[in-house]
Amino acid sequence: MTDIDTGRAAAQRVLASRRGLMCGLAGLGAAGALAACGTAEPADESSESGGEATGGATEDGGGEALASTSEVPVGGGIVVGETVIVQPAADEFLAFSAVCPHMQTIVDPPNEEGVIVCSNHFSEFDMEGGLLKGPAETGLTEVAITVENGGITLA
Repeated sequence: MTDIDTGRAAAQRVLASRRGLMCGLAGLGAAGALAACGTAEPADESSESGGEATGGATEDGGGEALASTSEVPVGGGIVVGETVIVQPAADEFLAFSAVCPHMQTIVDPPNEEGVIVCSNHFSEFDMEGGLLKGPAETGLTEVAITVENGGITLA
């Protein structure tokens, strides 16, 4: 076997390993994209919130339980599933769809300044759901809630 034949064999192994690597990466990307489109239900969060129900129907047959009032900080908020719940002032609770109207990404809870930010393209919303900065063209959609007995449920 000549040095040229040995070199060709080595080059074919390198090309084969690069091709395999690229195909593997493409496969991982496709798997990741499919996983992001999954329809799995969110995990029950009751064990993380001290045993309080934060998802599912209430015992009295009312709307879906979202959170307890103690979980929502004054001047801040939380995201539960596809709902962002805020408490702009003490005992004032508002809820909005957490789905950004720009590209349907779930927004982050309000930051220290009370601004709700979509981490995908950085649209910003105030604590009343109003649009502060695009690329979104509208504010967040309000969600009707009921607040009673320390619980927040969908109305």
